[in-house]
Amino acid sequence: MQLLTLVSMCLLVTLMRGYKRFFRRSLLETSDYLKDDCLKIKCTVGVVVSATDSFQLYSIQVPESDLGAYFGALLETLEDSDAVFDVSGEKVLAHKIVLAARSPVFQAQFFDVSEETNGEIVVTDLEPKVFKAMIHFIYKDTLVDEEEEEFTSSFGSSSSVAERLPAKLLAAADKYELERLRRLCESKLCKDISVSTVASTLALAERHHATELKAMCLKYAAENLADVMCSDAFEQMKDEFPFLQSEILKTVAELEQENGSTAKGTSVWAQLSGEKADFRVGEGLERTPSLTP
Repeated sequence: MQLLTLVSMCLLVTLMRGYKRFFRRSLLETSDYLKDDCLKIKCTVGVVVSATDSFQLYSIQVPESDLGAYFGALLETLEDSDAVFDVSGEKVLAHKIVLAARSPVFQAQFFDVSEETNGEIVVTDLEPKVFKAMIHFIYKDTLVDEEEEEFTSSFGSSSSVAERLPAKLLAAADKYELERLRRLCESKLCKDISVSTVASTLALAERHHATELKAMCLKYAAENLADVMCSDAFEQMKDEFPFLQSEILKTVAELEQENGSTAKGTSVWAQLSGEKADFRVGEGLERTPSLTP
């Protein structure tokens, strides 16, 4: 009780900003607070982790960049366009210099002497809607509203991962080496990872070199392994990329090590197969069984 009283006095005096009136030495020396010439003070310290900028009387507001709007106008008018694409029978016009500035693939296609192209360029592996969405992104660095709605929608029960617009644009970003578009697609696809989609998404990430998306899929699959193995897409993933099984296995071991699992115990794989094989995480797994339900 005496200690609490002293702390209360400290807080009150602190609020008054009167540190010199903290406590009289003469009273302290004759009080019961001192034990063997030691004084214990219990207090709570608060730390401010954020700060606001100091008010400035004079300031000039800088508007948001409108560079995308100007390039967007160039895309809409297509004035002086010099690139013609035949995308599954549909003509798409653009400007070589703009495409080359964003994509090293277009740079080589249009301006390298060995690959310079002056005629119509035929594109057979992308749908017109996907190709035009990519062109829009190249000019404006954004997604058009229609595509944005599709990006944020959930995966439908009858629509596979590969048929969704984010997946198709990921393929386009990979083909034309558009790193920012790739990252944007990875982010959107990551939000829709579930037990039923993670295997397909993992295969998609492997196919199009989406390293961050792949890492998220491996972690999710490792944390939900039993359910993921029962999904229809898991067998398809194994057939196309059998080595991904080993990568999932490695991720499980890493997660167990991070979670501080015991040095010796029953592995996830043994539990799934009904066996009782022991392994040491630090020394590696004793066996690498096939991931079959």
